[in-house]
Amino acid sequence: MFKSPIEYLNELLHNLMNDIANAAFSWLKIYLFMPTDLSKYAYVSEAYNIIFMISVTIGGVFFTFNMFKLIVEKIGGYSQRGVQEVIVRTFVGGILAVLAPFLLKEILIPLNNAIVQIFLDKGIKVETFSKFVGVPGTAATAVLLAGLAMAIIFLLLAIQYIIRTVELLIIFVMSPLAAWSIVNEDMNIWSVWWRETIATIFTQSLQIMILWLAFNSIGDAVDLKDFVIGFGFMIFCLMGPGFLRKFLYSTGAGRKAVGVLGGTGKSVLFRYVTTKFVK
Repeated sequence: MFKSPIEYLNELLHNLMNDIANAAFSWLKIYLFMPTDLSKYAYVSEAYNIIFMISVTIGGVFFTFNMFKLIVEKIGGYSQRGVQEVIVRTFVGGILAVLAPFLLKEILIPLNNAIVQIFLDKGIKVETFSKFVGVPGTAATAVLLAGLAMAIIFLLLAIQYIIRTVELLIIFVMSPLAAWSIVNEDMNIWSVWWRETIATIFTQSLQIMILWLAFNSIGDAVDLKDFVIGFGFMIFCLMGPGFLRKFLYSTGAGRKAVGVLGGTGKSVLFRYVTTKFVK
């Protein structure tokens, strides 16, 4: 039977939509719709142990450098730090180098997983969103194009989650180096590490919540207007990591939220240990 060019185009769009969606959903099922678990990556702990041993040496280098810098500043008469501060920061850096993986694996990730599980228990799963790409081949070209665009967005989301997993592994492995950097004035990356950790881990919670809102707002996705609403939710979902980072870095509320553990707790520890040294 002879097919018109439009029918051939619709068939092509339908096949592309299905292929892209199948790839995206298979990855999303592994990375987004499952609790985060770093223990299944066998070589990560080994890499962490190597970096930890290296970081201890680097911590000693930081301590020596800062003590030498302090002596030079004392001689020059422009020192703003004391010996006690350098010693206390070295002590705190060592403690955080040991505690950082515990905070990440035993507190932050389980908290994220608990939030994710709440929405998964409400029926959100990868099959739920197959309706957005389950457009029949006989549908209008505009609807098929919308379905293809939605499939591409899901694919981008899946790739984003593969990248998130790699980021989490790097954050975990590099945590001792970030902790020891507290000793420094100019090369202190602990606060950056802490904010990146919070943003990367809780991206999953935020995006699962957005997808849950999308599912409950769009309906059966049979008309083009349903896809327009879906595009709004999905684009915001893709922007979720950037939105969360901007919140943590830019807003006063975000800085205070991450400062509870990343700054306030550290300051209390500084004051406590310094008091002990003075006594």
